[in-house]
Amino acid sequence: MNVVTETATAPSAWASYLINGDSSGLLSTEVRCADAWIARLGWGSPVSCEDAGFIHHHDAYTECPQGADCQTYSFLREVPR
Repeated sequence: MNVVTETATAPSAWASYLINGDSSGLLSTEVRCADAWIARLGWGSPVSCEDAGFIHHHDAYTECPQGADCQTYSFLREVPR
């Protein structure tokens, strides 16, 4: 198997939850949106993130339909050779 890095943008407020599993400070609706986004991507949990600034139509816009201060989340995904 090869490992590739995938990236996607989503709200910065989700970072602690997505990377560390810490949902403190998030509303239950935000947790549901983050979970739905991760499920849609199908890449597992992100391993890191870095600031992407304000993005009106980020990659999680389907689940969270509003602009937000965002992070670019990085995922490691195994793919067949």
